[in-house]
Amino acid sequence: MIKLSQERTRRLIAVHGWSAVVCGLFLYVVVLTGAVAVLVHEIGAWSVGGSKVAEPMAVPMDATLRTLAQQVPEAQREDVSLFANAAGELVVFFHTHQLNPATGNMEDFGTLMDVDPRSGEVLRSREGYGGEVFNAGPGDALDRFIVDLHVNLHLPDPWGLYATGILGLVMLVAAISGLLIHRHLIKDAFVAPRPSGALLQKKDRHVLAGTWGLVFGFVLAFTGSFFSFATALGLPLVAITAFGGDQVAAIETLVGAPAASDDTPAPMANLDAMHERSAREAGSVPLFTSVAHWGRADSQVLVFHSPAEGQLTGTSNLFDGASGEFLGVKPSLGTVPSAGTVAFDLMGPLHFGNFAGLLSKIVWVCLGLAMCYVTITGLQLWLQRREHDPLWQRLAGSVEVVAYGTPIALAGAAHAFFLSYGRADTHLWVASGFIGFSILSILVGLVLPRAALHRTLAGCLGALLVLLPLTRMLLGGTPWAAALATGNGVVVAMDMVMVLSGVICARVAAGLRWMPRFAAPLPGAAT
Repeated sequence: MIKLSQERTRRLIAVHGWSAVVCGLFLYVVVLTGAVAVLVHEIGAWSVGGSKVAEPMAVPMDATLRTLAQQVPEAQREDVSLFANAAGELVVFFHTHQLNPATGNMEDFGTLMDVDPRSGEVLRSREGYGGEVFNAGPGDALDRFIVDLHVNLHLPDPWGLYATGILGLVMLVAAISGLLIHRHLIKDAFVAPRPSGALLQKKDRHVLAGTWGLVFGFVLAFTGSFFSFATALGLPLVAITAFGGDQVAAIETLVGAPAASDDTPAPMANLDAMHERSAREAGSVPLFTSVAHWGRADSQVLVFHSPAEGQLTGTSNLFDGASGEFLGVKPSLGTVPSAGTVAFDLMGPLHFGNFAGLLSKIVWVCLGLAMCYVTITGLQLWLQRREHDPLWQRLAGSVEVVAYGTPIALAGAAHAFFLSYGRADTHLWVASGFIGFSILSILVGLVLPRAALHRTLAGCLGALLVLLPLTRMLLGGTPWAAALATGNGVVVAMDMVMVLSGVICARVAAGLRWMPRFAAPLPGAAT
């Protein structure tokens, strides 16, 4: 039991309430897209009909990479990045570093190729700066849009990171104040909603969901703020305070000084052998490979791995590119393993929930949706206590519109992806679909009375979700039988999730009381 005076309790309740009111709707968008982004790899595979190869980075690729190197200008062979996309294709980016006149910053410039890992055939090729070529592939348009919406709300750098970082801090304030307000945490964790009144029932449900999500909300807010501020604000501050403004010295301290330069031409060692050795050391298939100074005596190969079974964090192994010698494990922070490295490495798994495969991801999605419920119901309780204040009631309809309009817009973006994939500019269509359905949701909120708004928006969301698998398959997507035959059960699973979610929304729209509502209707809405 946390004992506080009545005066302090009132102040904390005010802080808790105002933190949600001021930024609650934006926070809801970030948390909801974050819950969806936990399954971004599964969504990416589902959107393109599954992966062509089960483990593309485990396929022999040394000969393919040497052939591709001869197809790009020599100036672009300075560095190479290598990973697999959602379709099971190898993405190879030969690049150098040069000033981008459009941004005034030094950026990667080169040729990016999507390659069939089995035949080595170049399926697509594009030249340009890293931010341009990575955003041009049609297959990752949907998952990349969702991630960018969560990370920076599609605002220009670094303002988007600042915005989501501030929202993370607001969530942190709400979590801490909620922890202090809950005077009986054990009791609140098992509270039964009281049937005596709608307001009390909503409050009990809010308290129940909030209590179970307190620890998760704290972790999510802290790690999210860290990721938003670490590079956009943290590194410059560290450089100013500890290194006299020298960011180069700060980076060398954090990640290590670069190896001595030696531009003597030297053939690359066998990449397949390095991958095989790295997989044995890490206990998992390579996830991403970075080659620095391709074809030079000072070449180095850094191989990143996802966590092995039973581990929370991944591993990065360093090799001498010319000899193929294993140089050891490369810490993600600093030059030697430390407590700071462990803490830094834990940030990703704790935020993304990818430390125990699909099971932990599902738990993180459920907890994320619970935090969405807490955010919306918190706003509704605030507004319901002020139902006779016309100024506050102007906000009431917007809560309903954002609560349902955001997932409606995401579902609309998915429909736009399938309509345009292989036919038009997929990235443009996905963004247009999101904006179009957002505007449609706003118009519905302006036209319909509040009594009909809740069920109408829930019904629209249910219909869009149920129709997604049909849209996918009618427009050339992989049928269930073919997906199962090629080991892409994720396609079938995601289709079933869409249909089940749509059915739940349809039942909410029908007003069935036994089904928990995604967001309870606001004062004046039909019950």
